Amino acid sequence: MIISPPFLPARNANETEDAYLDRAMTAAAHGRYPVSNLLGWHGGMHLIAPSGNNNTRLPARAIADGTVAYVRQPTAMPADTNSHALGYKGWTDDGCVVIRHYTAIGAADAAETTARFFSIYLHLNSVLPAVRLGELIHRKAELGRAGMFEGEAGIIHFEIICDDENLRRLIGRSSGDLDTGSSGRTDAVFGEMYFKLPTSTQVYPARPALHQTTGVSGAALGEELFVGISYRRGNASVTTYRSNTTTLGDALTEVDAEYNLYQNAGQIIAAYRTTNAATVPARSAVYELLRFGRILGPDALNPDNTPHWRQIPTPAGQGWVNLNATGVNKYSDADAPHWAKWFLLQDYQDGDSRCSLDVVRNLLDVNDDGIITEAEAQARMGREEVQQFMRGVVAKFPTEWHRGSVATRWSWLTREGPNATTGPTHLAQEDFPEFQRHTEALCFWEDANLGIEPTHWHFHPRKFIEHFRKCGWLSRDELARIYPDASYPVTALATEGRGRTPESIRETYRVITNQVARKYLIDSPIRMAHFYGQGAVESMMFALMVEGSADFNRNPRHASFQPETNGYYVPAGRNDYLYYLENRLGNIEAGDGPKYRGRGMKQLTGRENYSKYWVYRDWLDPATFTSPWWNPSRPNRAPAIDTPQDLSISAYNCIDAGGWYWDAGAASNRFRSINSVIATDTIDRTSVFAVSRAINGINRATGEPNGLPQRITASQHAGRILLDAP
Repeated sequence: MIISPPFLPARNANETEDAYLDRAMTAAAHGRYPVSNLLGWHGGMHLIAPSGNNNTRLPARAIADGTVAYVRQPTAMPADTNSHALGYKGWTDDGCVVIRHYTAIGAADAAETTARFFSIYLHLNSVLPAVRLGELIHRKAELGRAGMFEGEAGIIHFEIICDDENLRRLIGRSSGDLDTGSSGRTDAVFGEMYFKLPTSTQVYPARPALHQTTGVSGAALGEELFVGISYRRGNASVTTYRSNTTTLGDALTEVDAEYNLYQNAGQIIAAYRTTNAATVPARSAVYELLRFGRILGPDALNPDNTPHWRQIPTPAGQGWVNLNATGVNKYSDADAPHWAKWFLLQDYQDGDSRCSLDVVRNLLDVNDDGIITEAEAQARMGREEVQQFMRGVVAKFPTEWHRGSVATRWSWLTREGPNATTGPTHLAQEDFPEFQRHTEALCFWEDANLGIEPTHWHFHPRKFIEHFRKCGWLSRDELARIYPDASYPVTALATEGRGRTPESIRETYRVITNQVARKYLIDSPIRMAHFYGQGAVESMMFALMVEGSADFNRNPRHASFQPETNGYYVPAGRNDYLYYLENRLGNIEAGDGPKYRGRGMKQLTGRENYSKYWVYRDWLDPATFTSPWWNPSRPNRAPAIDTPQDLSISAYNCIDAGGWYWDAGAASNRFRSINSVIATDTIDRTSVFAVSRAINGINRATGEPNGLPQRITASQHAGRILLDAP
């Protein structure tokens, strides 16, 4: 799921994600989520359209790809608004768009987790003619302009809803708190990684040896706690949470922890080897242990109790714990855990729109007298701690927009009030018909026929968008926009693609590419844009997973030649492969050039790089070579690999080798992780040059990486799809 806010102001330099979303989704003092100041359920937020150029307000835009499920052009405001149904308390625009979003957020093995939700945009004073019922619409597409709410200009009501089944798909459950009796979901894993530590967890004053599962002078934790690890721009932040959502002490920062994952995994392997351990875990599995706290890929962790030591805040101060100890359960933000302030609430049995839940009402009762005035509610709703709670509320209650039930849902306004027994109610009985007429004029539920029950789940829109912006999982349609059909050359489809369609090529690798990008922290739009932009050139958008395969297949002397069955033959006229024979990329024997030619999404090339990847996956004993190939004073012969085609005949290996080089191989070959090269949120020649150099080096003849113009074009195209700029 790729998602963005409904307004897209230009980003400021070095602006944080929170600051950007605050500007993009500025809430009005009225129309807060999930209740109004009168304690009626309110399914969305009133957002103030940000100002753009020339003092005009920015247009409302689609938050994600979808289909227009309902559209209503706004009613023209008459000269006399007082007698009009929409003129109640001042003019309110009724332009409305509802988008049905089908998306994907993860996969367990090959079974993809898909979900459906709806976004609602109301109080528009214009809707573009191109926004038509049943039409596909892309993220960032302009819908219309914010209109008036009770006479105030520049306001929209914005809402996100789903049904029971899709709530389970989106956050893994449809009631209560997260079950912590076992580890969380593995289909969707993103954002912060969490670890439930039992009360008996041992805390050590110093880190034990990397291969040791326990230490000395340990003491029991004493209470159940949750540790969160999040990565951002290279660093890791380690936070300890209590189940009541409070944090314990200050978060600890591990500088460059993301960029050092590969090296840290290697140190654990080295610790095992120094003890002549009978079993040494695969580096790829240890990498996942450090990244996720558990193994999500195909390489098993053996021994399965390989320790994962981290320093954390504890009630007694900082200490070291083994996050892979027996009894430690693992989760991520995708589980929407309660200690991360997610709360599922239900209030629909009485059929009205009055909030009856004490957990909400008590927050708004300033003097704890059981009576909540409008002034009390308004004051409390403006407090940060109350807003933090409200953001995490996912609530099931009746929609506001069902015309036929307005009287039933809102008649309590004439019976209740802060002083209903001795003073006025919220709404006088004689005023209710005008209120009802106004509310019914805004309703659309029966007209829209959305295929979802009127009583359903509502998300805080800001929280929903903030949450799923961490996901980064590309659906079928989203990847098709990044790698569009028309961009596949006909020749490539006939040769490298071997007659397949662009869609079949993309779908062969899409789920795996999402999983690999998640593993190597290619999880922000800017990183993804560079990753997919480079992949478009390196592997011709997945169509070319073996370098030179088209030339092999076109050789008239070898019409039936299959390069992945007998891939070492050098065809006539292909002396360019011999260029690599003389101590380049570790190639040291005749035939190494074609044997270890480029394979996979990032065209891993050379005997040295193949050997390092084989060692990483535990297919090759690292003791067979010990020194860098580029150091002539220490002769090194990287071991021969008899089955280099294993890298390209397996879809997982094709993509994982590219991810490994992006994060680890580049570092092992004198570059840091390519993620560390991406220093800005813009895609220009300078940024693409830096990424291309780390992947492809510099062509001495041109002074720039090979194919730089194509890499710039492909990366900028991916950026137009993935980044927030309209």
